[in-house]
Amino acid sequence: MFKVYKRTIHIGTSAQPQQIEYQVETNGRSKISKFLAIPAMIAGAVLGTLVFSVFFAALLIPLGFIGFRTWRLIKTAQQQSVSQTEGESIAAEYTVISDKEQQ
Repeated sequence: MFKVYKRTIHIGTSAQPQQIEYQVETNGRSKISKFLAIPAMIAGAVLGTLVFSVFFAALLIPLGFIGFRTWRLIKTAQQQSVSQTEGESIAAEYTVISDKEQQ
C-alpha cells in the first residue's frame, strides 16, 4: 500500500532557522485503497489458484486417458499372447544313450 507524504518547509528567524515537517495526506482515495487492499489480495490468491488448477487439469486429464488406453492395449496384447501359446504344443523326439546296463 502506498502512502502519500506531504513535505512542508518553513524558513523562519534565527531562533528557528529551519523546520521541516512531514505529514501523511489523508484523502478519499487512500482510504478506499486501504479497504480494498486485503480483499484484492484474497481475490488474487483465489483466482491464481483456480487458474493454476485448471491448467494442470487440462494437462493431466488427457494424459490420464492416454495412459489408461496404453495400459489397456498392453494388457490385451499380453492376454492374446498367452492365449496363443496355450493352444500350441511342442512335440519332441529324443533318444537316451547310456553306457550302463540295466539290471
